[in-house]
Amino acid sequence: MVAAYRYIVNPASLDDDISYSPGAPTFTLKRDALDSGRVPFASHAENRPFGSYLQQTLDFAPFADLFGAVNATTGTLQSRGEAHITVITPPEFDRVLKPAGVTMQEIEAIALRANIQHARLSPVCLGRFSGSLPHPTTDTDSGQFLLFSLVVADDYDDLLAIRKKVFGLFREKGGEGALFQPEGFWPHVTIGYDRRDLFIEDGIYKGTNYCYARIKLD
Repeated sequence: MVAAYRYIVNPASLDDDISYSPGAPTFTLKRDALDSGRVPFASHAENRPFGSYLQQTLDFAPFADLFGAVNATTGTLQSRGEAHITVITPPEFDRVLKPAGVTMQEIEAIALRANIQHARLSPVCLGRFSGSLPHPTTDTDSGQFLLFSLVVADDYDDLLAIRKKVFGLFREKGGEGALFQPEGFWPHVTIGYDRRDLFIEDGIYKGTNYCYARIKLD
């Protein structure tokens, strides 16, 4: 079980091995923005396509401030009006876990036993994608997209441990191991976008490769 205590992040260590463009901006984020211990867990288990997924729910207020600062540089962004980190994605559940007999109730039970709302995280950078999709599949996906997310470090592998437990259950139920990779996980918080959010299925990866601007903790 994840211990529920506060911890100190060294912001200087977050820039290690990250390449920023010359003149990259810096944005400010409240130091406790990723401390979700007092935020209630939110269930997402809906009987519709892509309506089921697992998330760590965050307080939106500090991310609203970050959205405002980022949008001031573009003026074109939309906000979801909430903040979370997706731990099991809708495609992972619908296409892989559910067909093997894994239920969202079982996934949520694993997450709650692991105290998901107390997962220990730190901000890495502000990520940005600005460009066209590598392989648009419809006319609506042609043209330019703009997307910003906070890239997050799962410092103690608290969220990864949940994914590994889910993988264990998946294998127990006869799931084919090659279809689900627990480590295939890039935790982030969507900040804003101009058209829609973008995902791995679109060819967009949100790790340190995605870093655009530094984050300063306030």
